[in-house]
Amino acid sequence: MSRWSLARYSLWQFRDFAVDRGLSILVIGFLWGYALIEPIRHVVGPQVAGSASPLWVVAVQVSSAVVSVAVLVALNGIVSADRKAGYYRFLFSKPVNPVLFYAQLFFVYMVGVIAAMLVLSSLLHKLLPTFSIPHFLLYTALVYIAMGGIGFFLSVTTRYDWLSLAAVWLGARVLRGIYGAGNDWRSKLVEILPPVHRLDDVATSLIGTGSAQLADRRGR
Repeated sequence: MSRWSLARYSLWQFRDFAVDRGLSILVIGFLWGYALIEPIRHVVGPQVAGSASPLWVVAVQVSSAVVSVAVLVALNGIVSADRKAGYYRFLFSKPVNPVLFYAQLFFVYMVGVIAAMLVLSSLLHKLLPTFSIPHFLLYTALVYIAMGGIGFFLSVTTRYDWLSLAAVWLGARVLRGIYGAGNDWRSKLVEILPPVHRLDDVATSLIGTGSAQLADRRGR
């Protein structure tokens, strides 16, 4: 199969994403955001649009969490599902390079996640005009590459990739937060984990201003 034929197959991959995962991401994101933001909007009233509004902090934290959940949903079984269901024989009955196939699938899903976040952020922007859609999509892309890369690796190496990814993502956040600032062997050991505990600061800076500090500090 030529690379052009594989590229055309990306349309089917995107369709599968939209049906199997995209709708779920949109529903989860909308319900989560509405349940947390709408009550605050009623309390704050006319001041809701200001950047100093308490809704701004909530919106950034909620949108950041929605991105992580969206990536978790998108990467669930990206490779392991085909392996568990026995689709390998069907998928690769023609001379298709598995590396290229799943690399394309990874980036197709990335486009799908960004498209879903574009819809959700457009709705949030109407409620909170200071919320920057381009900055939020940039944050989405960075989190997908970071979190998705781990998820892709786990999907190749284990059957329970979504559970493993959730454990690594949440476990790293907790362990980094507890032991990251220490000076003993545990603080050194947790440095091999992804610095998820810094995600809130990155979200606030990147979504708010479109930039993030490149220098890291103790407790990274």
